[in-house]
Amino acid sequence: MSASSTGTLYGIGVGPGDLRLVTLGAIEIIQRVPAVAFPVNKPGAPSRAYETVKAHIPGGTELLPLLLPMTRDADRLRQAHEDAAAALAGAAQGGRDVACLTIGDPLFYSTFGYLAQRFPGKVEVISGVTAMSACAAAIGAPLADGDIPTVVVTGADHDGLAVALGMKASIVIMKPRALSAESLALLESSGALDRAGAVLELGGERQQVLERVSRADAAALPYFAIIWIRPLR
Repeated sequence: MSASSTGTLYGIGVGPGDLRLVTLGAIEIIQRVPAVAFPVNKPGAPSRAYETVKAHIPGGTELLPLLLPMTRDADRLRQAHEDAAAALAGAAQGGRDVACLTIGDPLFYSTFGYLAQRFPGKVEVISGVTAMSACAAAIGAPLADGDIPTVVVTGADHDGLAVALGMKASIVIMKPRALSAESLALLESSGALDRAGAVLELGGERQQVLERVSRADAAALPYFAIIWIRPLR
């Protein structure tokens, strides 16, 4: 398939799941493309990204659920990315534009980057509000100020977390459900939890703000959660 016969793939960030945080640019694209794709964890499962903006998707738009399971199996993930990218390319045949919805921002800890790399045509991205920005807003304090650095790690990266804790930095832990027992012990022993806050179900109707986080809290966070450790002063 040549790039000239393929429409544009738009990566659309819909923020943390609150329609009020979706940009006008995102809505404009969603309302004019003939096809809208979105991730699902398994066949028939709901999509948080789709649910966020479904009220603005016109009737008659082709809906394209992409099966993107939450797994650490590298082979399974690679196959899922290839299948999803092929589905997007198929929907874009004949110069049809396609919007691919993603929670947060399409280029920040998002599967969209893997799909964009495999897409045979033009790709454009509409940025979305990131979880860490929405988390700081929900807690009601600056994510960082002055010359304080901000360090972002994932829950599965113990070594990265250890390095970050050695800095006088604002630390954001994405995907904290993956924190190991070793990482939880480090957070507790370093005193970092004394400076930590968290937001659960960020952007949804069940959003909950924890102004303080215990080790037990950190060990029981759901998938849609984020921990923010305030910098040492």
